[in-house]
Amino acid sequence: YAAQQNEQLPAVKLLPLMRPVESLLQKWGVEAIAPVGAEVSYNPQYHQLISGNAQPGEMVKVRYTGYRQGEKLLYRAKVSPV
Repeated sequence: YAAQQNEQLPAVKLLPLMRPVESLLQKWGVEAIAPVGAEVSYNPQYHQLISGNAQPGEMVKVRYTGYRQGEKLLYRAKVSPV
C-alpha cells in the first residue's frame, strides 16, 4: 500500500515481483478480504483485532490484509478501531 502511494520507497522495486504471485492467487480463486488502509465494518468472522475493542458493525481500519478462497477463510485481516 505505502509503496504504491510513494514511489520513493525502496519497496516499490518489489511490486513487479508481486504481480505474478497476485495473478496466480487470482487463478486459484484466492482473494483479499480488504486492502490495507481500508475502513470497513467489523466482522469477527473475517477480522482479527490487533488493538482496542470493537463490536460487530463498528468501523475498523485494515492493518494487514486477510485472504479467503470462496467461502473458506484462509487468513483473517488484522484490524484496529478507527
